[in-house]
Amino acid sequence: MLLHRFFIENGEILVTSAFKPGPGIEIYEVIRVIRGVPLFTNDHLKRFYHSAWLCHLEIPVDEDTIQCCLKTLIRSNGVEEGNIRFSFCFRPAGKFQAYFIPHFYPGAEMLENGVDCDLLRAERTDPNAKVVQTNLRDKANRMISGMNLYEVLLLNTRDEFTEGSRSNLFFLKKGILVTSPSEEVLPGITRQKVLQWLGSSGKTVEFRNLPLEELQGTEGAFLTGTSPKVLPIRRIGDVYYPEISPAVREIMAAYDRMIEAEIQENIGKFSD
Repeated sequence: MLLHRFFIENGEILVTSAFKPGPGIEIYEVIRVIRGVPLFTNDHLKRFYHSAWLCHLEIPVDEDTIQCCLKTLIRSNGVEEGNIRFSFCFRPAGKFQAYFIPHFYPGAEMLENGVDCDLLRAERTDPNAKVVQTNLRDKANRMISGMNLYEVLLLNTRDEFTEGSRSNLFFLKKGILVTSPSEEVLPGITRQKVLQWLGSSGKTVEFRNLPLEELQGTEGAFLTGTSPKVLPIRRIGDVYYPEISPAVREIMAAYDRMIEAEIQENIGKFSD
């Protein structure tokens, strides 16, 4: 489903009623827009091209063209807040598309108290590539809707946590942050920014898949992603976190500061 009046296809501005999704392999990104600025665009573009490379494909659209399309899309629709999905579909003919999509941003209650999650035993076929995987997405969506969850957390065949169905995952255990090795998950842009801040702040991070049997021994957990930003978890299955750790609150505040710095650095580029 598309939002607003216009979308872009191969550089052309079209009305959303003319939209037709492309069949075949589709590489995509979802980027958040705040105050008219698409956040961390360079990082998203780097992953966009890398996802295609992992699939032995090459996207024939350069970075400057995509940046221009994003600016045009925002201006044409007169929208300063939301999520843009841009993609390249390789069959039957190459097609680049960019458009606003529905989003759900956590409200104050979720940010204050955390969200509910459950478990799904599933793995991405190529976790580093942001490629549409319909079966996994459909199964996760059914669980989220049917169980009134915010997210489902994926377990691999060894019963280890890897990531969320549409987010990355961190645990806090004995004061140490635990997250999966980057090669085993989709390397989310928010996750990358959080890891940068943790590194610059001297925080200890263990890159390993947390076994399910260790869940009871964790003091907290949080999700990272385009829409949730840094979002604390209240419950995973039957394990509850009665309070959000101050360490998690600190990371939430640090990421918000990174967003503000990104907006201030780029607002002129998208407002001229």
